[in-house]
Amino acid sequence: MKYLFVAAVDFELDVARYLRVGTGDTFLCTGIGPEATRRSLEPVLAAGGFDLALDIGLAGCYGGFLPLGSVVQVVSERYGDRPDDHFLNPAPPAVFAALPQAAGNTVPALEARFRRVVADVETMEGAAFFEACLTAGVPFAEIRTISNLVGETDHGRWDIPLALQNLKTVLSSL
Repeated sequence: MKYLFVAAVDFELDVARYLRVGTGDTFLCTGIGPEATRRSLEPVLAAGGFDLALDIGLAGCYGGFLPLGSVVQVVSERYGDRPDDHFLNPAPPAVFAALPQAAGNTVPALEARFRRVVADVETMEGAAFFEACLTAGVPFAEIRTISNLVGETDHGRWDIPLALQNLKTVLSSL
């Protein structure tokens, strides 16, 4: 199986690089936000050859109902500033069936983060990833791990090491 791993920043992508070294998989660091994701991802998807695209990385949790370090499969995404645009992942891959499912809210800018939120987790790239994969006809999944509560500005209260370790554990099942 040929995977395309996508993440906004290198330290998120390094989890997959470490686990999948020598597999022939492709790793794409897009940059932060939906525009950067779209610009980076569309030409790679157009080139084809992937059995599954995986968007991996950190996320914030709305309302604190998911403990830090929780890993979820985001099965729907919407843009926080365009709540009528709702993208569904039509067929979540069976390999991640045991993960809790979550709805994602993609915020193009931090000031948009609380607009009309109907989501479990906040991502900054997920809706663009869903949109690009659906347009290209490439099967996909979004796997996020909770590093913080949405709106928590004290990064000392975030648990990035735990989040990355738990993401590594889930991805090792591939």
